[in-house]
Amino acid sequence: MSIDHNTYKMDLGRLTILPIFSLLVVSNMVGVYADVKALEPVRAIKVATLIHHMLLICFYSLVVFLYFIRSAAKSTTKSLIAKTIALIASFLPFAIPFLSSSSDNSGIMLSADLITIFGMIISLYSLGALGKSFSIIPQARTLVQTGPYKLVRHPLYLGELISLMGIVLARFSISAMTIYCLIIALQIYRALQEERLLAGIFPEYESYSLKKARFLPGIF
Repeated sequence: MSIDHNTYKMDLGRLTILPIFSLLVVSNMVGVYADVKALEPVRAIKVATLIHHMLLICFYSLVVFLYFIRSAAKSTTKSLIAKTIALIASFLPFAIPFLSSSSDNSGIMLSADLITIFGMIISLYSLGALGKSFSIIPQARTLVQTGPYKLVRHPLYLGELISLMGIVLARFSISAMTIYCLIIALQIYRALQEERLLAGIFPEYESYSLKKARFLPGIF
């Protein structure tokens, strides 16, 4: 009886990402608990913050679940630079809260939360559509063309950038804006690396890429 060694091959991504995102789930659960306790008197900004934290729990929980059930990749980038940039782009946003304090303008904070919620909804929808094909570093498992991938090639990155826009608005500073612009550049590079990998595995990707924009239909 032959053994499929890919089944037993150590998934380093799973070993590293699962504990990190599990901790993020727990930390946001603590945040939700604090939000609920502070909900009285009920105000729109408090409700928006609560929804934001609940969506983060859903997003991080889904990441954990998908990493846990995913199968072996058909192809993985051999570029150390591409892997490193993917990790930096994924975790650099966590630096923004340390760069500046939150705005004391309730109108700005509410707007920021609503933008972040909108981006989180796109991100969750995209992550759900990716399913077992999700990975942080460039890998190819299946070619997803359903859900938001009917509209653009990288809706998950688009959702994340929209969410981050809300966070930057809430904590606006030159340093936060600089980090945001850097993350945009990193995500574009990341998308290009993934496209190269997918095109090498799936012949139909070229046709798909000619019909769909990367991030914004009719723009880019």
